[in-house]
Amino acid sequence: MAKITESSDKFNIEGIHLVSEPLWRHTSLLVGGPAAFYAVPTEEADLRTLLRAATACDMKKLILGGGSNILVADEGFSGLVVDTRSFNEYRMEENLLVLGAGLDVTEAAWKSGCAGIAALDFLFGMPGTVGGALWMNARCYGSEIADVLVWVETMDDEGNINREMVRPEDWDYKKSPFQNNGATIIRAAFAIKESDPKKLKSAMLERRNDRESKGHYRSPCAGSAFKNNREFGVPSGKLIDRCGLRGHRVGGASIAPWHGNIIINDRGASARDLRNLMIDVRHQVQESTGCRMEMEILCVGDWRE
Repeated sequence: MAKITESSDKFNIEGIHLVSEPLWRHTSLLVGGPAAFYAVPTEEADLRTLLRAATACDMKKLILGGGSNILVADEGFSGLVVDTRSFNEYRMEENLLVLGAGLDVTEAAWKSGCAGIAALDFLFGMPGTVGGALWMNARCYGSEIADVLVWVETMDDEGNINREMVRPEDWDYKKSPFQNNGATIIRAAFAIKESDPKKLKSAMLERRNDRESKGHYRSPCAGSAFKNNREFGVPSGKLIDRCGLRGHRVGGASIAPWHGNIIINDRGASARDLRNLMIDVRHQVQESTGCRMEMEILCVGDWRE
């Protein structure tokens, strides 16, 4: 690690590169300690330089999108954090919609919807980036991103770019192949259908209003805290409600009083407060119902047990 931070000026990338950048500035929960090395590459050559350097130094890496589905440890991340915000292309290619990994997914949905392109309109109002939505196989309102995905371009740790066609067997509920292969998503192509722009915009605004009515934007949060499991018979939020845990608090973190499956940072919570709250809620639900919920929020960084 010292080898990288002491010679960060030699990375020679066009984009931003910082040492000890606080990650609370880049996450929707507004918590998280510093990244040992933080970079915002502006082009593929920058990304290749960063990934090769990290590999050569045996440094762990974290690819960051909108920071909306992660919880970073108070101790930070002793590795390389790559912010993908500059990979924000939006274009048509052979009747496919091609989007950069760092493009805001709500912006992509709105822009395409206004052009009469039905592709990602079901994701409008969701925080995060296209890359993050792909990594998590984002799902809402009965659709998931894998349904419209055609191919994905990634970069491996040696800087090689690969285009992978979508195979349905590699995708599942909140699961994607990128959760296991370590590849960095650069861009993806989506199948499109022409539709009435007015109808698409109306539907998108309705979905955003629905999210707003459920309190998704009221306090710093990271969306759903736990995945839903069909075997349980009811959504995770209902299980939490049945256990009387709405409003349950650990330090500065609590279960939202308006939704059982949303944890919020409403009193200056630490990352440890938020993680301990999720662990406590999962334990109480399992003790009461026999159902062990799986966390949807990804805990990353240097947690001290």
